[in-house]
Amino acid sequence: MTALLEVENLSKNFGGLQVTSDVSLTLRPGDRCALIGPNGAGKTTFVNLVTGVLDPTAGTIRLEGQDVTRLPAAARVRRGLIRSFQVARLFRSMTVREHLELAILEREGRTFRLFSSVRRTPGLEREVEDLLDLMALGAVAETAVGQLAYGQQRLLEIALALAMRPKVLILDEPAAGVPHSESRRILDAIERLPKDLAVLMIEHDMDLVFRFAKTIVVLAQGRLLCSGTAGEITADPRVREAYLGSRADARRH
Repeated sequence: MTALLEVENLSKNFGGLQVTSDVSLTLRPGDRCALIGPNGAGKTTFVNLVTGVLDPTAGTIRLEGQDVTRLPAAARVRRGLIRSFQVARLFRSMTVREHLELAILEREGRTFRLFSSVRRTPGLEREVEDLLDLMALGAVAETAVGQLAYGQQRLLEIALALAMRPKVLILDEPAAGVPHSESRRILDAIERLPKDLAVLMIEHDMDLVFRFAKTIVVLAQGRLLCSGTAGEITADPRVREAYLGSRADARRH
């Protein structure tokens, strides 16, 4: 199956400090991959390199076989590489529906006159309804974001990412700030994502990671430590020492 995203030997130096070293990753249609690692492992830097926020010192990034290593972030978005963020970037006074309408119009380059553009965009209302259904947000479609529970805000952020019609979706800690008792709603929504979409999740909630991911990639000190299934990762003594074990020790104290 043709790869959607190929990252080869990606490295990044800040002066004499190397923060990412020879990291490689491949995502194909339908992949569900989680990127984990302790604080300071280089996860955010890696995502910033892949999405074009930072320029790599070395390495190659390809989308659908095309080299995008030097393309700016906006150009990568237009090619289908979409990222959500740890902190929701939403307008508190706008409704859920208005957010989705605005995202679709932005994708279509028609945001210059919001409300008249809504009326003149064929299929927009149907697309909004589909996104509301997919993220289970229909009941709060007319609610201002400032009145939503935080978990619903995170679901809206995923819906906004989907409105950009991604081929590769990077979810940056989608459950961050969501009470553990509500994280199941996030996972349920992620499980409803299109089957041909490649998804890379960066997440600290290991229960969520193990339920979501078919493949787990572990970073430590900017390097690829190992990758494999949930069973392989939990059985790897290097992972227990670098990440899982340290978290378990913290819970015991």
